[in-house]
Amino acid sequence: MRTLKARLSEKSDAQLLYYIQHVDKHTEEAVRLAHAILLERSAVLPSGVAECMETAIAESNEVKEHVVDDPEVPLFYSQSAIYAFSILFSVLFGSFMLAANCRTVGKSGWLVIAVGLLYTVFAGAAVNSLDLNPGLGGSFLINGLGVVLMYEFFWKRHIGKETKYRAKPIWKPLCIGLVLFALLVYLLTS
Repeated sequence: MRTLKARLSEKSDAQLLYYIQHVDKHTEEAVRLAHAILLERSAVLPSGVAECMETAIAESNEVKEHVVDDPEVPLFYSQSAIYAFSILFSVLFGSFMLAANCRTVGKSGWLVIAVGLLYTVFAGAAVNSLDLNPGLGGSFLINGLGVVLMYEFFWKRHIGKETKYRAKPIWKPLCIGLVLFALLVYLLTS
C-alpha cells in the first residue's frame, strides 16, 4: 500500500492547496504533508495561508481534545453523535442519549428527557399551527436549534464544557433509531 506522502505527491498544486484551505475535511497529517510538498515544489502560496492552516488545525484539535482514550475518564455519547441523532431523528431521541451521559455523572436524566419531549411537541405544534411546511432543511434547522439548547442547558451544566471523556459506541442508538424510522415509514404508508 502506498504511503500518504506518495499519494499526495501525485496531486497538483491546486489539489494540495485545497487540503491546506479545507483543514476540516482532511487529517492533520495530510494537511501538513500537503503543505510540506508545496514548499518542496517552491509553489507560490497565498499570503497568510500557513497561519490560517495552523489556526484551523488548532481549532480542529480543540474540538477533538475532549475525546480521549484514557480508561479512567467516563464513557459518553459524544457531542457530535448527539447532534447528529437529534438532527436526523429528533431532539427527543438526542435527549435520551444526553440523559444517559447525565446518569453516568450521577445527575438525573429525566429532566433532560422531559425538556427534549416538550421541545419536540412544541416545535411540532408550532409548525402545525402556523401551517408551515418546513421541509427537510427546516426540520434540520428546528432540530439543530433544539440540540444547541440542550447542549447549553444540560451538557455545559451537568457534564461540563471541558470534561474529557471516551466516546461511547453509537450502534445501539443507531439500531433503535433505524427500527423506529422503519416502523414510522411502515405506519405512514400502510
